[in-house]
Amino acid sequence: MRQVTRTLVNAVTDRQLGWMATLWRARWLEGTIYEISGWAYERGHDYAESPQVRVVLRRPGAEQVVEADVTPVHDVEINGTARDAEFDYANTGFVARMDLAPVLADPSTRAWQVHVEVTGPDGRTRRGTLNFRHQAGSAHILAARTFADATQLVPYWAPRRGLLLARTPRPVMAVSVGIERRTVEVGLALDGVVADRAELVSADARHPVGLAVADDGTARVRGEVPPRLLPQVYRIVVTDADGTKHVVGSQLPTGPVTVPDSGLVTYEDAGGHLCLRGGDAQLVVVDVTLEPGVEPRLRLDGTGGGDLEGVVVDLVGARQEIPVELSVHPDGTWIGTADLLQSRWGGPALLPRLGSYGLRARTVDGRAVPVLTALAVVARTPEKLDVPEARLRLEVGPDRGLLLRVAVTRGPDELGPFHQRRMDTAYREGVHPPERSVYLESFAGRLATCNPHAIDRVLAREHPGWTRYWGVTDLSVPVPEGAQPVVAGTQAWFDARARSRYVVVNDWLGRRFVPQPHQTVLQTWHGSMYKRIGLDRQDVRASTREAMQTERAKWDVLLSQNPESTRVFGSAYGWDGQVYEEGYPRNDLLLTGSGEEIRERLGVRPHQKAILYAPTWRDRGQDAAVLLDLDRLTTELGDDYLVLLRGHSRTVEQGGTVHHRGVLDVTTYPSITELFLAADAMITDYSSVMFDYSVTRRPMIFYLPDLDAYRDDARGVYFDLAEVAPGPVVRTQVEVVEAIRTMDDREPWAQRYASWRERFNALDDGHSAERVVRRLFADHPPGI
Repeated sequence: MRQVTRTLVNAVTDRQLGWMATLWRARWLEGTIYEISGWAYERGHDYAESPQVRVVLRRPGAEQVVEADVTPVHDVEINGTARDAEFDYANTGFVARMDLAPVLADPSTRAWQVHVEVTGPDGRTRRGTLNFRHQAGSAHILAARTFADATQLVPYWAPRRGLLLARTPRPVMAVSVGIERRTVEVGLALDGVVADRAELVSADARHPVGLAVADDGTARVRGEVPPRLLPQVYRIVVTDADGTKHVVGSQLPTGPVTVPDSGLVTYEDAGGHLCLRGGDAQLVVVDVTLEPGVEPRLRLDGTGGGDLEGVVVDLVGARQEIPVELSVHPDGTWIGTADLLQSRWGGPALLPRLGSYGLRARTVDGRAVPVLTALAVVARTPEKLDVPEARLRLEVGPDRGLLLRVAVTRGPDELGPFHQRRMDTAYREGVHPPERSVYLESFAGRLATCNPHAIDRVLAREHPGWTRYWGVTDLSVPVPEGAQPVVAGTQAWFDARARSRYVVVNDWLGRRFVPQPHQTVLQTWHGSMYKRIGLDRQDVRASTREAMQTERAKWDVLLSQNPESTRVFGSAYGWDGQVYEEGYPRNDLLLTGSGEEIRERLGVRPHQKAILYAPTWRDRGQDAAVLLDLDRLTTELGDDYLVLLRGHSRTVEQGGTVHHRGVLDVTTYPSITELFLAADAMITDYSSVMFDYSVTRRPMIFYLPDLDAYRDDARGVYFDLAEVAPGPVVRTQVEVVEAIRTMDDREPWAQRYASWRERFNALDDGHSAERVVRRLFADHPPGI
């Protein structure tokens, strides 16, 4: 039915339903040869064999077409972009090379359009234009090429029209550039233009510059680039005698031009214009190479100018920064190297977190230094970096900033919905022999911590012959020593989930997990409850109830920290199965460990008091609910305090690292239990950390500016925190500061603290993990 609908709609409109034609890369080769690569297919059709692909250029009104030389390509990454789980589209890739000499010779300036024709193994032919393109590379930054007669061939993208190429005469072309400090001089070639004046034009400013016209059809522009607080990008606009304005094109034989003693750079933009960027310093990336090996590194080569002394360069992601070691030579060239395996928080060297990392540079006093990627590098992107057990790509953003893209590690036969569905089906329908292994998972694989981590440590000690698999979202997640990480969605992940005798998790397993007859599932959960959960919440939808019942049916044993939590599980999940009321394994370390080494690792100075600020997330959004004014807080507290900011695990993918004086963002620190050990006091709100940190007997401050709304209008709570809290409950920042300054006076809260610990921490004695593991093996013997 869907295919019939698509056929009817496509017959009467230009919407191209079901047609997936993607431009992945575009670049110039020799002379007039232009190469594009990508893929094209019609959704819902089988391409088990490579289809026949035809790529042509057409111009309305022209009889001639430009036929491309097309090479079929098998590219597994195509499946990673597909939405359709029914078919494998890896065979639909192509590389097309077209000679644009006819376009260059065309007297018309109307655009030529790229058309693609695909004939599948079933003989069905589908035609259309390119309708998608990759947004971080050469398919987005479509570079022009200038030819000897001052004519440019300019590729560009238009919605619903795809890739087009136009022949564009440039009557004013830059043929030489000179830079001296803040002054730039540009030699121009004029074609039929009687130049009258020239300006530097940016997005918000215009500056007249000197213009000297010679009798031989040339001219020179000379002027000083005015200093601006932020770097500006200028184009040179020449106005002729009749008032026509001409944006100067570039016919320069080299790439971007910089000189050591100037912060100016001139370069060609993708449209073929000459651009000038001002500033105190500039960096230009002219080459990128991968240095493979056990410790792979990325090498950047470039040129620069201006004050580059002490410049700090990093590849910056949302929650991680990869340092680039920069070496600047006297002639302005530079080399930067970045280790692709990074140690965070003193842990093992691992791949970076998933996401994009932009190349950023700053001066010693924090001012941004613009970084530009040369078009020769842009033309290569996106480019795969061949690093074992990694999916890394070199990309370039719309601002021509260099990007490192880190994608989830999966093999060729694991990428995309087609292979995921295939593996899902095999997992659900197959027979899986058990093995002497335990599968552990924490927070859906985002971390390898909490109660499962403490249980892992006992398993390693008491059952060393057992394999311990940890399900992780990606290979940036550190796992305990001796354990094997298995990335979600890989065959190894499915196998570990299917064959392990025990499954230990602290959150929902989700629809992709199917309990096996030989398995025992221990649900440890991830905290005692102040906020109402599950069926105890108001207005629970029928679909949510069904999902909870489905999830609950997968558990065999439920771990509870205390009698209060046991009662909550009974009502919130209707749980009447086996309960291990044994305290929380994750809190064992709070009674057996020391925080001194952790404080040193975090950079807490001996005289400082570390204040852990750990707010929870809010149902109304996925924001990390940082309700304190951190700048104001640290200013008032002074240098004797360091605030450790810990976002919730649900919010780690939202936002970025917080940078404030006197604040250390520890959201990505693997173990919050270690942070408890390091902190002298904790500020929280409604988070379950209140039931863990109390094991330390250290001060707690409850900052609840939205208490009434949270308690009455949101999800509801199980008890009145203001009546029983083992520390001050405050609603203003002024009260928070006062509570911190008086936190050493614990006497006012001693009785409440003792009652709290008796109620919630009576079983947290440092041996919870041992008891849980021994009960699990005794009650549910492995039998293998």
